[in-house]
Amino acid sequence: MSDQQQQSEKYEETEARRDVHIEKEKRSLYTDLRTKETSPFYEVDLHDLFTFAMAYGRRKAGSVELDGKEHALFGRSSLREEQEGVIEAIAVREERSLDVLRDERFVYEIAEEYANGGIEKLHGRVFGPEDDALSELTMEVVEEYEG
Repeated sequence: MSDQQQQSEKYEETEARRDVHIEKEKRSLYTDLRTKETSPFYEVDLHDLFTFAMAYGRRKAGSVELDGKEHALFGRSSLREEQEGVIEAIAVREERSLDVLRDERFVYEIAEEYANGGIEKLHGRVFGPEDDALSELTMEVVEEYEG
């Protein structure tokens, strides 16, 4: 059996869950970021904040497995096509194989784990000791883009 066949058989053909999940204990971090007027994410849609947390986690925190009770954050159907593309790209990068896309449930588990690490870092960045979270985040994004 070739390496490619073994890699392909590694992933089951599954459908993603209807909702995107987070750790129940971390729901308050999303709430703070969306409801406090000092947050650059004030009144941002949950699916947008999740996508940012996932990407931020991919860069800054790494993958953190969901622990304990889970909470359905939003319906997967609210994701835009571009956001689904980012989720899929992160899974392909993580697994280094396009075959991972067959296993939609696993693709979203990868995204949820990166967001799980990212939301804590992001919350700490926004509400931590730094004075101007928006400027700091903007600088980080510019550095990543230029780097």
